[in-house]
Amino acid sequence: MIEGLQLVQNMVLAVAAGYILGALPFAHIASRIRGIDVFSTGSTLAGTANVFFNVGHRTGALVLVGDVAKGAAAVFAAWALGVPPALILVAGGAAVVGHWKSVFTGFKGGDGMAPLMGVSVALMPAIALLGFAAGVATIVLMRHSALRSTWAVSVCFLVMLAISQYYQIERDLVTGLVILASLVLLRSMFTRRRRLSVASHPVYRDTEDDDGLEDGDAVDADPEADLGRATSGPR
Repeated sequence: MIEGLQLVQNMVLAVAAGYILGALPFAHIASRIRGIDVFSTGSTLAGTANVFFNVGHRTGALVLVGDVAKGAAAVFAAWALGVPPALILVAGGAAVVGHWKSVFTGFKGGDGMAPLMGVSVALMPAIALLGFAAGVATIVLMRHSALRSTWAVSVCFLVMLAISQYYQIERDLVTGLVILASLVLLRSMFTRRRRLSVASHPVYRDTEDDDGLEDGDAVDADPEADLGRATSGPR
């Protein structure tokens, strides 16, 4: 009974720690230092890719390290709390959720791919590195595609799954990571679809709300540009 309560307590602490670590807004902070609001730039996501392409390559590389590290830190925190290996992935999932909906930025965040990488490396470094090598190769081959990140993550975790099944190692854990990766990809695709849908429809404003526009003027947003920056013109 006491051991069961202790396990529940440790799980709660591990999930809370995972969420707080995942919620650390490295992309937002780094972009602010450069004088840019990441939530009104490019994809409007607080993620490595947006910072890399729209803020700066060095800044993006630093954000990548930070976001990967916080995913790994969530796993190490769960280990330190004595959480069983089968449940450590829950703490890793909490880090991804924290990255999605950060309490420090009004519950805005990124797509969660970098923290997922950190969770994977911390849980099974050898298999994860082989998967990431395949993912990087995919990005290079599809560097001109807007969906290069989605394809890279898909290939990465499919390779990890294939290796674990072929060699019969850590199959349950890798399967759990693949499920988590699927959730990350689904959310990423949903967010992208919603963003493009909003960008493809003009937003009309009343003259009482914006003195710079007249009735009937439209605000257009380019889906491939900074969604936070609008241009006006008669329709």
